Amino acid sequence: MKFVWLEPALNDRIAIFEHIEPENPRAAEELDIEFEKAAARISRHPDMGRPGRIADTREYVIGRRYFLLYRTKGDVLEIMAVIHTSRQWPPLT
Repeated sequence: MKFVWLEPALNDRIAIFEHIEPENPRAAEELDIEFEKAAARISRHPDMGRPGRIADTREYVIGRRYFLLYRTKGDVLEIMAVIHTSRQWPPLT
C-alpha cells in the first residue's frame, strides 16, 4: 500500500525536528527517520496500529512519546498527524 504524508503531518514532523535539533541534531534526525520507517511499516500492515480515538483512524505508537495518526482510503494510507503523547488527543473542541 502506498503512503502519503498529509500537510498537517508534515508540519508536525518539521515542528518536532526544529524543537529537538538545536539541542541534539543527531537525535532529531534519527527520530525523523523513525517516523518515516514507521509509516513504511504500517503501509505494509495497516491494521497493526490501535483503533484511533477519532472515527475511521488508527494510531501507531512510536517509542513511548509519539504516535502516527493515520487512515486508509482505498489503496492509500494517509498519515494525518504526528502527535506527542503529552498532548491532549483528540483536541478539546
